[in-house]
Amino acid sequence: MNTRYFPSESMYGSTDIPTLSFSSNFGGDRLAAGVQNGSTRRQHSSFLVRTTMRISRARWFSFLRRVYHYQNSSRSHLGSNPFNYGSWIALEFLVLVFQINIISFTLSISKEEKPVWPVKIWILGYDLGCLLSLPLLYWRYWHAQGNAFRLPNVQQERVNEESRSSHYMNKSRTVLELFFAIWFVMGNVWVFDTRFGSFNQAPKLHVLCISLLAWNAISYSFPFLLFLLFCCFVPLISKLLGYNMNMGSFDRGATDDQISRLPSWRYKEVEEVGDEADSSSDVENETSECCICLARYRDKDEMRQLPCSHMFHLKCVDQWLRIISCCPLCKQEIEK
Repeated sequence: MNTRYFPSESMYGSTDIPTLSFSSNFGGDRLAAGVQNGSTRRQHSSFLVRTTMRISRARWFSFLRRVYHYQNSSRSHLGSNPFNYGSWIALEFLVLVFQINIISFTLSISKEEKPVWPVKIWILGYDLGCLLSLPLLYWRYWHAQGNAFRLPNVQQERVNEESRSSHYMNKSRTVLELFFAIWFVMGNVWVFDTRFGSFNQAPKLHVLCISLLAWNAISYSFPFLLFLLFCCFVPLISKLLGYNMNMGSFDRGATDDQISRLPSWRYKEVEEVGDEADSSSDVENETSECCICLARYRDKDEMRQLPCSHMFHLKCVDQWLRIISCCPLCKQEIEK
């Protein structure tokens, strides 16, 4: 007699329960791992956003942005030039003094070296250019300070800009910059040309030349590096993180106390006739129109001047500064 044996639920009850427990634990582990990975990604993303915000609100980033806007602006004032700030001029002075001291020290300890003649001539010419840059640097500092305390008068600004000393100093500065550019090209030819190779005969002077050429190469590539930063990297980072770095430091407006400390006055029209009016027409077009409301200044209009020397209607610029505490033209903040 054949009998079939069917296992009862009580026999496999002990085996079914662990199976259900295993599957439920496996699903819970996957869910917990997914939640943990999601929280880790959110923490990582928030950390990147916070770091980007700190960078965009840093002073050095704001300075680089002002330099980029100044170099690519269609109309720029001397007062809005970020390279005429006292801190930047002091940094240029320290760099020049450091280069002069390094050149003098290297020449003093390498008297026994006998390089090929162009190398030593290039070093002496570069040192002479650094010495001539010192009085020009002092003039830039003095001229920038004069612009900072200049009276808000269009006619006086025109006289100062067209003064003879400013004309000569600007010409001298242009000639000196041209000299450094030509001297940089000649230094590359004299140092790296095998016909003038002098590393074995004068290793210290050769290393000095390479160091100065590398510094000049970085200086000349500075505009290109700014272009890559603000036209490639900043838009890419802003797109990926969803945070606008260009407006990072302009997220709050100025207070009424900060705005009230800015100089204000009533506009007075200057009437000019003849050739003088024709020669100053370009300057008048730039200084006789408010770039916010696009209306021409009229007699007795209330005006306000920002630290960058740009002028606007008082009501227009006050409303602008309560939203964004920077100049509408050059993006310079009112609090340096």
